[in-house]
Amino acid sequence: MLSKYKISAFAGVLAMQFAAVNSVLAQQKEPETVLNTPGQPAAVKKGDFAIAVLPDTQYYLAQAQLGGTFDMFKAQINWIQQNQQKENIAYVAHMGDITDHGDNPITERSEWYLAKTALYGLETPISIPYGLSVGNHDQYPSQYAVTGTTTNYNKYFGVKHFEGRPYYGGHYGTNNDSHYDLFSAGGVDFIALFLEFDSHNEDQAKLYGWANDVLKENSSRKAIVISHSILHFNPITGNNSQPAPFNAEGKAIYEALKGNANIFMMLCGHVGDNGEGYRVDTYNGHTIKSFLSDYQSRTNGGNGLMRLYKFSVKNNTLSVRTFSPYAKIEETDADSQFTVQLF
Repeated sequence: MLSKYKISAFAGVLAMQFAAVNSVLAQQKEPETVLNTPGQPAAVKKGDFAIAVLPDTQYYLAQAQLGGTFDMFKAQINWIQQNQQKENIAYVAHMGDITDHGDNPITERSEWYLAKTALYGLETPISIPYGLSVGNHDQYPSQYAVTGTTTNYNKYFGVKHFEGRPYYGGHYGTNNDSHYDLFSAGGVDFIALFLEFDSHNEDQAKLYGWANDVLKENSSRKAIVISHSILHFNPITGNNSQPAPFNAEGKAIYEALKGNANIFMMLCGHVGDNGEGYRVDTYNGHTIKSFLSDYQSRTNGGNGLMRLYKFSVKNNTLSVRTFSPYAKIEETDADSQFTVQLF
């Protein structure tokens, strides 16, 4: 039998151990979401409008890898703010791989600080609705949707950051890795649905089940599905004469969601090299157009290239423009500048 002194000493040791464990847990606790007060909502005029698309920005934040610089990222954001009225920009979508190393403790503070510094530029002086796709490089370790972490993404772009904004729709699970936004332009109501990168299929069945529920609940809205990885690049560089193939994750997304007749468009990044792809698929009489844009393998880690998708509901056209506000260049080949039927 233990004496009361031994029991007391043992209890003291346990208390010290619990205190140590609690201290470690406290250090590991996910930080509170960073909040930011947005400016006045951006005005969207009647008629034709545009959506700005930011391809992978990872090399603009990662030690000037491949010649990319933070100025290229800032130039993209500044251009969107300065041209919101002129181009009638209704929404901005980021294709993922916001950063290069996710929650890696060596680089996380610098990369995510720069990311939020750039992207919060969409919130003031006017608040332009925007959403972000979680790419494999935003996860740590990279590639893993469930067993990896997205702590810093949710610190700066979490649920509480967007909650209460008129365009924010909701999220999947307990964080903002997958979420959706609602906006209206050109006399049409839209939903932008973001799905986290999950090429290892750690959570696809539940995630796509949630996505189907959201799309059905918003069946009256035209739907744009955005995920980091959907397409490979075009088989022939410089034109859309042959359709870009789905990758495995893209095929899974398409097969899971194609029954929703409101989906008309899918957007992605992830695949460099040529970094441009386009395909058209029709299921039960409705057509889904998918677009790839990712310039990280180009000169200077992307050289600030981005896209503007111009919508004309009146003419039923969707026009693609690819350009760099940083380098003052336009890409005019047939898979960088082209027009297709909208709906």
